Amino acid sequence: MISPRTTLPGTLETVSRDYTKVLSLPILLHAPPRGYSRPRLDRELHVHLHALPVRPVWLDLWARSSTVRLPVVLGHRLAEGSRPTYAPPGRLAQGISLTDEDGRAVLHLLHSNLYVLFDLLGQPEPVARLLLRKSLDAALPHLEPWLCQVAGLPTPRLAVLLNRLLRDTARDEARLREHARHRAREAYAEQHRRRLREEAGFLEEEVQATERELEELACRLTQETRHLQACRQRLRVVHGVAGAVAAAADDLARLQEVEGVREVEAYPGGVRLVTAPIEVEHAGVRYRLGSFQIDLAETGAITVRNLTDPHGLYDHPHVWDGRPCLGNVREGVAKLVAEYQWVAAAEVLLDFLRTVTPRDWYVPVTHWKPAPA
Repeated sequence: MISPRTTLPGTLETVSRDYTKVLSLPILLHAPPRGYSRPRLDRELHVHLHALPVRPVWLDLWARSSTVRLPVVLGHRLAEGSRPTYAPPGRLAQGISLTDEDGRAVLHLLHSNLYVLFDLLGQPEPVARLLLRKSLDAALPHLEPWLCQVAGLPTPRLAVLLNRLLRDTARDEARLREHARHRAREAYAEQHRRRLREEAGFLEEEVQATERELEELACRLTQETRHLQACRQRLRVVHGVAGAVAAAADDLARLQEVEGVREVEAYPGGVRLVTAPIEVEHAGVRYRLGSFQIDLAETGAITVRNLTDPHGLYDHPHVWDGRPCLGNVREGVAKLVAEYQWVAAAEVLLDFLRTVTPRDWYVPVTHWKPAPA
């Protein structure tokens, strides 16, 4: 039960009701606003939460301080921001002070008044409920003669009831500790998952940045190779050697004869190829990936687009958003494009599209449909 002038969480009232029902003894809870609660002398058990039977200012005058800092009470850590624990009143009040397992005074018993010296109301409800039960379990054996008289219970019967309440408290404490362990495991797992997500995000950014750098380096290599080629061509002209442009034009014409090339188109600054449907084999299954458009720019940039069956930004297991992951053949292809060796560059890229490597792909090939039998 709760004192008529007191507003407390319903979970604490549940505890007082349970003990009242078992012991056939009214138990009233009090929560004084300033830490002082006068003792009551009647046939009820009064529990004063975070209170003293004397005014704290008197304790300040008598002792060094009226409060102490206790991070752990009755085997449980108090919540951050809890108010300080009151020091036991000592000779300023009658009664006895009760200690927890660590030998620190956390309760004071005066007649039928139990003073809870720590900030029980500042705890989360499951912890507050358990600490109230443990406080009652610690105090009730000291009130045995009074309980037998007021509740009309013989001593053996009272001992049985107190043991029953102790078992219920132990069961609640085991559940609370298991819940705390579960929350700790979940918090640790979530922290680990968050670290993995952060690392994955960092690595994805690094991969994209490195791919951009490689693309820029490939373009630079193409430009430097083209500059070298231009110098050589100019040198041939100077020495009377001609025909480089005609050879490049012949090479472009031969692209039409490359197996797997359906269309060839020259555009300002490069050559565009359209392939026949590309099929690849993986784990004994052939998959049809679709037809591709390959743009070979004179700047050295290479773009590959799936014309018939792209999957979001994935044009191919090794092509993301038009950018092929060419690996260690990137420099070779860039050099071929720079030297206008269109046929050789096209053959390398067609072999690239017809091959999948699970270790390096962006997305599994199983996202595409198997080829018709």
